[in-house]
Amino acid sequence: MNLPSFFIDNSDSMKYEETIDFYMSWTIRCADIKHQQANKKVNDSARRILAKLLQFEHADGLLFSNIQVWKQHKNIDIWVELMVNNQQYALIIENKMYSEIHSNQLNRYQKIAEKYYKDQPTRIVEYVLLRPDYELDQQDKDLNIVSDFHYMNLEQLADTNENGKTDNHLFDEFWFNWTEDAEKFRNQKLNI
Repeated sequence: MNLPSFFIDNSDSMKYEETIDFYMSWTIRCADIKHQQANKKVNDSARRILAKLLQFEHADGLLFSNIQVWKQHKNIDIWVELMVNNQQYALIIENKMYSEIHSNQLNRYQKIAEKYYKDQPTRIVEYVLLRPDYELDQQDKDLNIVSDFHYMNLEQLADTNENGKTDNHLFDEFWFNWTEDAEKFRNQKLNI
């Protein structure tokens, strides 16, 4: 028998955004080469997730280093700076689990990042709108939003973990157990 889900209880609230921000921050930092020896399975899984967020086909041949992550930096949920091989990158993530995009939000956040990096023309900046699952991800594709944000969801990121669980309880609870439990919970609340 398994322990109960860390994330799902009897609450009616589906406000997971802060928790997701913490897990995304931790996962991204776990991808740094300096953590490879701490837990190779977690590092490999985190590297695949980070590669997906940065729009790479796969993580093979990519060296992630000098990863720094800020939560709620300039009102942006997750702001990341890192090196990929010898190239400077920034990753701007807006986490919308069940709330809607509002007030030209993505375009405003993109302008904030562009202004911030205007003196760093060689830095590559990637933008991600993170949703919980494929269904809500599809809902946003109908919106006419002019920005460079790529639509991505937690299921897509979890699907990069084709090698199975990592034996790290925190990592596995979020990336393997919760992503499955959250969909079941959402469907129960919506009576699907």
